[in-house]
Amino acid sequence: MKSKWNDLLYGKFKRPKKWMLEKDLSFSSDLTKEDIKKFKDAKVDVKITATGKITVPEGYITDLASVPRACWAFIAPFDVARPAVIHDILYEKINGAFKEGVIATKKDREIYRSIADNIFKQGMQNSNPSVPKWKIVSAYYAVRLFGRFA
Repeated sequence: MKSKWNDLLYGKFKRPKKWMLEKDLSFSSDLTKEDIKKFKDAKVDVKITATGKITVPEGYITDLASVPRACWAFIAPFDVARPAVIHDILYEKINGAFKEGVIATKKDREIYRSIADNIFKQGMQNSNPSVPKWKIVSAYYAVRLFGRFA
């Protein structure tokens, strides 16, 4: 299946540094049936269909992308906003399941984190307007390296 977005990101600025979605944001990912089952078994509370469509609901609060201001000349939050919102909700729910003990170990959490990071990369690869390859690689490796601290 070719990954794709439902639409643009529609949000309202919430001071000081957040945005609230004004419309559901959906991404049809290339998640495998095994990955979808993993998320459901771990009670990662994200709307994921059997075909891998992930939906972030209207009203969700996000910072778009946690890119340090000093890096905005290279990768600004709006460059990768839609994939970052999907990634944010996945990390939020994975971390919640870990804190509740449903995801038992840090090693298990890393498996889920890796899946979320790959969805982030897929989202960037399938964005329109397109994200340059060097930004995809840079942003992906940044979340791989620093995401464990989120």
